[in-house]
Amino acid sequence: MKLLVTFFRWLVGPSMTTLIEDLHVRLLNDWIQTPAPAFIHPHCIWKLDDGHVCIGIHQGRDFFENYQRRIDSTFPEWYEVVSEVIGSPIGGIVIGKYQFQREKNGLWYSAPFTHFYRIQKGQIVSGYYYMGEVSRHLSRCRPTTYFPTYGTLPSLN
Repeated sequence: MKLLVTFFRWLVGPSMTTLIEDLHVRLLNDWIQTPAPAFIHPHCIWKLDDGHVCIGIHQGRDFFENYQRRIDSTFPEWYEVVSEVIGSPIGGIVIGKYQFQREKNGLWYSAPFTHFYRIQKGQIVSGYYYMGEVSRHLSRCRPTTYFPTYGTLPSLN
């Protein structure tokens, strides 16, 4: 039976979800190599967390170019080193490190980052930029209830 199921999966091919995830990874890889405005939706929402030069929520296709210019003016040399691109049915996650110099001929620093992208119809519709890495090792069972509150609730008896 197991061989029959394996044969049918091979015959049918990968699931639609896997194909969409692969498509999102390919789109993000292309965008990282050449960040052209065509990849970004005109009403794209950008949310930047602490540590970035433009903290806050921004909107529009032009924001990314302004963000790049602001980093260029803040740091004389900087690079975005991508270590992993993870696809999902709704977008993708880019994990890597910023490597930068604070002053010319100064020391090099690095800061890990995680970018979350939502993709619709082949365009990025939102981007969330966080400094730091996101753990891929989540605990098996996360408590859904905070148990100490039960000690403070009055008894119904």
